[in-house]
Amino acid sequence: MKVTSKIYNYSDNLEIDFVPNLAFLFFEGDNKKIMDACYKELLNINPNMEIVGVNGKRGNLNNNIPFIVTKEQISLMLFEVDDFFVKVFDVNDFQILRNDFVKNYNSFEKSAAILFFPFEYDTNHFLDYIQDEKNMYNIYGGVYTTSDNIGCFYNGEYYSDKLISVFFNQEKIEFFSKAIHGWKPIGISFKVTKSHKNIVYEIDNQPALKLIEEHIGVIKQENIDNFLHPFCVRHKDEISLASIKSVNREDNSIEFFKYIYDNEEIKISIPINQHNMMNLIEKELQDIDCDGLFMFSCVGRYAYYKDLLEFEVSKVSEYLNVSFAGFLTFGEIGSNTIKTKSILQNQTMNLIFFRNKI
Repeated sequence: MKVTSKIYNYSDNLEIDFVPNLAFLFFEGDNKKIMDACYKELLNINPNMEIVGVNGKRGNLNNNIPFIVTKEQISLMLFEVDDFFVKVFDVNDFQILRNDFVKNYNSFEKSAAILFFPFEYDTNHFLDYIQDEKNMYNIYGGVYTTSDNIGCFYNGEYYSDKLISVFFNQEKIEFFSKAIHGWKPIGISFKVTKSHKNIVYEIDNQPALKLIEEHIGVIKQENIDNFLHPFCVRHKDEISLASIKSVNREDNSIEFFKYIYDNEEIKISIPINQHNMMNLIEKELQDIDCDGLFMFSCVGRYAYYKDLLEFEVSKVSEYLNVSFAGFLTFGEIGSNTIKTKSILQNQTMNLIFFRNKI
């Protein structure tokens, strides 16, 4: 395996010292012109290259300066790798999707999948089935949203509502992940008692918004916009963050950026300080041995940490000194630690590491 990361813009030719056969492009969907130009240049390098793109509507990430790339740039991850393939799935029928995914995942004796889901989908339900019922782990990725009806891309075609998955043979390239967020749960646990999809109506059999505001005060729109009120959610045996998307004062409900289920426990959380955040990153990266990584970091981290996020990305680059690329997601798919199952998270930086096994 060979891998490198690049930042593409119109003025620079891509100088690569190998011939890639797989490319991940992280772009802003309302700038289709630069995406088409990059696609054309990649095909000039290798007409048979498999090219996957994802709309990082709020920003894309790279280990090269400026770390958070602009709308006029594309963050690239380029591979020369054996034993992989790409599939595009329709998500409208859950049974068909899960059967097709399982069939493709089983193409290798030991598989890993990097996948990208549309925002309006019950990703947790899919992950539960794939992992709990089929024992298929090593599932990683991010949730995208659309702009100008563009969410993702594969070999010249744009899509707004498809699942794109890249399947790898882990006999050739090994994947593992870690999740870092920097929020600390506090206080008592609450139980969700009435919910539908990503909207919570009742907590502890009381109106959800009314109960939560009794504990943290009025939830203002400016605080929602800055992602100041994430909750720690216990989903089965895993804990993740869920961010508030909106509140409805007419029915006292809370809308989240991910599905929340009845009987799940939630806790209010508060951020750790910046110094502790940097120490946490260093601690989590100790003893990591990898050839590169994908970085899928929540848009909420950018809204909350702002300029600190660029420092956070640069810290990962400095500490590991490997190629990486990724985007600001609307949900991050990965595991909290190396040995646990993958779950859907919010306000989290998921680092998907990979290394050559040959």
